[in-house]
Amino acid sequence: MGAIRLVRGIIDSLQDVTNLDSLVLRFQDIDASYVTPIAIGLDLPQLVMLNYELTLSVAFYLRSREILESQALSQTKDLVDKALEDGKEWVVIYDHETEHNGYTFFRRLEVHLSDGISLHIASELDFEKGRIYSLEPMVLDLKTGRIKKDSASPDPRQEFLTKENLMSEVVRLREKYSK
Repeated sequence: MGAIRLVRGIIDSLQDVTNLDSLVLRFQDIDASYVTPIAIGLDLPQLVMLNYELTLSVAFYLRSREILESQALSQTKDLVDKALEDGKEWVVIYDHETEHNGYTFFRRLEVHLSDGISLHIASELDFEKGRIYSLEPMVLDLKTGRIKKDSASPDPRQEFLTKENLMSEVVRLREKYSK
């Protein structure tokens, strides 16, 4: 718990850094001595046993994830606002494709703008089933760009063995939610 508190303390000390380039520069400018006053401030003597360089690396990595999430949420809001302005019914928030060892995988998030119902469409590798295709309806808060944790999923997550079956269900759900 002390190590987690120390990492969080370091991350909190980096809140003024709001872009990745600045975060990289800050990382290059400091060393493990940066951690010492933060650790002393927590008044947990056992923290002296930790590897401060590793703790610093973990904190910078987690801060980079926070920055990327903040940027993604801002982009989501911009995409939603532009689509609403253009009178669109659906907007694609992201559509990523990657290759790994000869297999192509993808992730896509589409949002119905009138109610925030979203379709998360993906291909993934299941160790027992092989490549599967998944479709997970969820509700996105259009003001924050975050998935609403307190709302029930409009339909259950589904898995498919073929992309054709996946896309047939995507079309069916788009029509269902568009009504």
